[in-house]
Amino acid sequence: MQRTKATTMSFSAEPEFVRMIGRVISKTGAYHSKSEFLRDAARQRAIQLMGLEDELKRVHEATKELRKRVKFVRELTPEDKDKIVDKYFKQAGL
Repeated sequence: MQRTKATTMSFSAEPEFVRMIGRVISKTGAYHSKSEFLRDAARQRAIQLMGLEDELKRVHEATKELRKRVKFVRELTPEDKDKIVDKYFKQAGL
């Protein structure tokens, strides 16, 4: 199996956040390094958000279909869309 070359990324974090990650790694033994932990966390979050994107597409399609059937249903405004996203995040515990 051929290995892919990794790309280095950097970001700033509060010292307490870095210490918290270190404690999680030490207590659980689930990860060998902070980098491994952060890669896994970022991957899981990206997968989660990609699922959310699919859900938003379904909401948009359902709204378009409803608009075709009922004359008084208006186009969703950006504010309406934000409310839907906020409600979805809350229901999903995000």
